[in-house]
Amino acid sequence: MNLSKRILFHEISDDSVLMINALTGAMDIVTTDLYHALLDYRSLGQPHIDEVTLERLERRGYIVKADAEKELLRQITGAFEKATKRLSFVVCPTYACNLRCTYCFEGNLPRESHAYMGERDVDYVFTAIDKLMQTYGDRNASIELFGGEPLLPRTKGFVSKLFKEARHRSLQVGVVTNSTHLDHFIDELNANKDILRSVQITLDGPKDIHDQRRKFADDRGTFDEVCSSISALLDLGIKVGVRANIDLQNIDSMPDLLDFMVKRDWVNNPYFSCNLSPVQDHSLKKNYPYILSEDKLVGKVLGMFKDNPHAKNTFSLNMFRNLGHIMSVLKRNTSIQPLLYYCEANNLENLVFGPDGYIYACTECMGSKELAIGEFKPALKLYDEAVKMWDGRNVLALDECKKCDIALLCGGGCAYSALVVNGDINKPVCNRARETIFAYLDYVRDELADMASA
Repeated sequence: MNLSKRILFHEISDDSVLMINALTGAMDIVTTDLYHALLDYRSLGQPHIDEVTLERLERRGYIVKADAEKELLRQITGAFEKATKRLSFVVCPTYACNLRCTYCFEGNLPRESHAYMGERDVDYVFTAIDKLMQTYGDRNASIELFGGEPLLPRTKGFVSKLFKEARHRSLQVGVVTNSTHLDHFIDELNANKDILRSVQITLDGPKDIHDQRRKFADDRGTFDEVCSSISALLDLGIKVGVRANIDLQNIDSMPDLLDFMVKRDWVNNPYFSCNLSPVQDHSLKKNYPYILSEDKLVGKVLGMFKDNPHAKNTFSLNMFRNLGHIMSVLKRNTSIQPLLYYCEANNLENLVFGPDGYIYACTECMGSKELAIGEFKPALKLYDEAVKMWDGRNVLALDECKKCDIALLCGGGCAYSALVVNGDINKPVCNRARETIFAYLDYVRDELADMASA
């Protein structure tokens, strides 16, 4: 018998330690004496632990036979491979955008591109979607309009026909937009709100902060237009997910943004939600000066939550990849499910249709034809080797991750980052997931300590 290699320990008080088994999903609070006994067991192989406790540790999967842990890994891998994909078809009618946001990850795309999908292209897109749903199954399939900026005057005919075809297939549609041309589309969105999952709109802070970051090409800020759009959609009963992209420049202004949203009477609207999302540079090439590592950003956000409980109830952190996973588990008080891949791209659940006629596994790959996994125009053709490269990437297939105790809480990091930074999708770029998760566990330390004493 051995102590599992997939256990994380985190001290929550002077006399108690949180123990997480990332493989089985078990979480338990143990005494520091037992914690030190387990460390001795790991290093010396001698269990100075009473039989009753030893039996319970074995039952919870902390102490295992080596072959039993390998078998469980094989079972998890098998279930992962057989699982039905939840397909999201991300449709980008153009790479063009009317804004010049300071931190945009799509800065390499041709902003003045003349490549727009027309109404005829809707047929190509849905012919491909129909075949892909036949291949992978259509369980929970949906469509997301993305860009560039998908809601530009020139895309109006395309968007209208896309909603028509989505309705014909009973597919829900989400829209990610800067909302500055919403007046051209609001009637269309309202007419389709029964299949409109939500509209995501970015608002990066109060007016003075937002307008420094999200500007028109002529350098004008977009705050007023964005706020008018949010209110107009909420008035129609359309779900709006406000997204605040946060970094060192604007994190301290989030309480002011919250005050503003309260004054606009958004926060209590049942159709309103707000997510904080870390600004990231997965290519490590943009030299954007305000990026903070996720663990440091989380530390600042959680500090804000301590000072402002209303912020905790308003701002969701689900867009923090590693943090969102463990937060949801602790809130539900359920066991942790292994996180086998970092994002949907590695299970081929996001299929991105670009105006160039190519299909990509990840929105950050858009426009880089060498990273395409297929094409949809004039007919669907998937590139088998590229599909295999993305679809087969999970922590159980990555050599470095196989040895890591936190891999099943991390998912192996961003595949795109591995490609552009290391030149190998199977050589992960570690993203300080351990520090991020421990920062959150420190934040809920008192709650965990109360659980230990209950």
